[in-house]
Amino acid sequence: MMRMVTGSRFAAFLIGLVGISVGLAVPVKAGDAALVEFPSASTPPSKFKIRQAKAKGIELKPEPGFPIQGRLRLPEGAGPFPALVLLHDCQGIQQFQSDWAETFEEAGYATLQVDSFAPRDVSGTCEDVLGEGVSGLGGQRVMDAFGALFYLEQHAQIDPGRIGAVGWSRSSTTGSALRDGSRQFFQRGFKAIVSFYPNCKSVATAAFADPILILNAGKNDWTNAELCSSLAAADPNVEILELPAAFQGFDDPKWGQETIMPEYQNTLKDPTFGVTFGFDEAARLQAKDAALTYLSGKI
Repeated sequence: MMRMVTGSRFAAFLIGLVGISVGLAVPVKAGDAALVEFPSASTPPSKFKIRQAKAKGIELKPEPGFPIQGRLRLPEGAGPFPALVLLHDCQGIQQFQSDWAETFEEAGYATLQVDSFAPRDVSGTCEDVLGEGVSGLGGQRVMDAFGALFYLEQHAQIDPGRIGAVGWSRSSTTGSALRDGSRQFFQRGFKAIVSFYPNCKSVATAAFADPILILNAGKNDWTNAELCSSLAAADPNVEILELPAAFQGFDDPKWGQETIMPEYQNTLKDPTFGVTFGFDEAARLQAKDAALTYLSGKI
């Protein structure tokens, strides 16, 4: 089951009393991370529902999105800056992702680390990744990504035409770019997306509406790495960096050379548990160069 925590909604409320901004720009000093709150995106009403409402003299309005939060960082200078939405995996926000935020900031990008879990009293879903899909949380996280995009578009120090996304493993990065997914409900998406060792099984036959770079870990036993490779061969919007000797989590030092998480759900195994992680500094540096080069050419 998904691990749940209690009390975080109350904590979020207390934080809100001392300065979280809902959907507004918050003063942020360069190098600092400010906690901001904004709504998840909501699906616009269908054309059929709009016609029905119009026939009854009713004006349909989108339902307000769920309030979520994130950590906003701005680089030195006045802006407007290009920006990246950073999307965590089933573990929630981790320190190595904050390290990436610093890396992107040094390269001139503002970053917004989306926290889809704390506002929903969820501490992690790695032990029940199937349950995340059944509960609808997976789809909600995709809408969180769009909510972050729309929040940044309204920020005075962000260039609204230069916003991309970066995500890890079982995040909402690939889902936010699927042509037939939630992306179809919005006129615009991310200018470019970088996806670290994604779950390509869930998007193996999909088409992407926006450019995406996959950093493919060849020893990733949480997905079929060959499926990621086939996506790049079939879809012109997909580029790929092959890292054949890398495990899942190759950019996270906490894993050491190799670590197995026996309680993490893995449908590729029987019984369906156990995921292998491993840090690889050479792969991390290669991925860093590829990601920065790709983003600079797209955003």
